[in-house]
Amino acid sequence: MEKKKQTNGQLQRRIDKAIIHIDKTKETQEIYFEDKGLRLVVTEDFAIIETGFHRHVFSSITSNGVSRPYLYTKRFVEITLSHKRAVTENSMFYYKKLFDVLNSFDDKTEYNIATYFDWWCFNCFAPLYSIGETEAEAFMVYQDYLYFIARNAVLLDEHKDGLTNKQFIAKTIKKLEEFTSGIDEREIFKAMSDEQLIEENIKALQEHETENIIKEQSENES
Repeated sequence: MEKKKQTNGQLQRRIDKAIIHIDKTKETQEIYFEDKGLRLVVTEDFAIIETGFHRHVFSSITSNGVSRPYLYTKRFVEITLSHKRAVTENSMFYYKKLFDVLNSFDDKTEYNIATYFDWWCFNCFAPLYSIGETEAEAFMVYQDYLYFIARNAVLLDEHKDGLTNKQFIAKTIKKLEEFTSGIDEREIFKAMSDEQLIEENIKALQEHETENIIKEQSENES
């Protein structure tokens, strides 16, 4: 059934009620990486990082000044667009192609910026869906929480004699061990037979395929 075209009044009411509304202007830059399922959008005021299942929106200005997430997202998009011909295929952008191209240059400046951004994105995305009801999921959330508490404790320490990267890691591990020394030991991953392991792998593949189908539907509707 064909959707009825909305009137200007109806569109204005939708805009007024929108939780998030970002105007797309001629300055807006947008990239979708086909092999990553990653969309990056940069406007004058916002940077948007999204997959088929979540979206981060960063303002260009924070209470401390210019937003670093905004700046690095903007720079990553600019680097990608500057190599558009080399990193696209059938008008589609490819994440792996981008890194292969950047790594092929003698000057690694752009490659290093892109790699740094990639690490940061992974750190953002990795824990997003770790929350859950199983023993393992609950512990992973707790472990992530304790790690950041331990790391922040080291950051807030006085470093009169300076601190190397290895010393920082050692201090963080020591803090983490202190925080976890009193926890009860529990089995969070059950032992499985070969048959059970195969069943779990099949189930995981099926769930992954379902997620891909949902993502494709979401992309087609957008």
